[in-house]
Amino acid sequence: MLLRQATMADLPQIETIISDGRDLLAKQNIDQWQGTYPDMSILVDDIEQGFTVVLEEDGEILGTTAVIPGVDPLYVDINGEWLTKDTPYVALHRVAVSSRHHGRGLANELLTQIFNLVDQSETIQSIRIDTHPDNLGMQHVIKKAGFTETGRVKLVGATKNNGDVDDFAYERLAHQPVAARV
Repeated sequence: MLLRQATMADLPQIETIISDGRDLLAKQNIDQWQGTYPDMSILVDDIEQGFTVVLEEDGEILGTTAVIPGVDPLYVDINGEWLTKDTPYVALHRVAVSSRHHGRGLANELLTQIFNLVDQSETIQSIRIDTHPDNLGMQHVIKKAGFTETGRVKLVGATKNNGDVDDFAYERLAHQPVAARV
């Protein structure tokens, strides 16, 4: 499996994976991604800015996420405390894997390859991510990957009725030893 930067040619497969993720969350009665988020304009913008990466095998996209460097406005205010302060980090958003390949550990593989990429940087000190309080599957993946729960972040208009939600926030230090990995 190969992790690579997404191109606009990947958009149809990425959109399908995001849609499948939305459907899976709906079946689990999780009010995450049930409104308009993430919409096509966000997916296009992520690709155009070079944030989207895809996990690919034999020409098929198996997973995707946006790896966003710099200060993430969603993570400025936290009810809790980040592990790092004022150090460079990347934020992961819109993590999704193909419904055709559930059960293969693709989310773990996607995160592991991102860790390898981040570890090549001498400046990035950590990785931050958040998820809905009801999304137990993603919480399991995040914790198994070595992230520490740091508090809650408020997402405005993130639910079906454009309501607010306090997502669980997590951080993982870069350059952790291989033994601490997924």
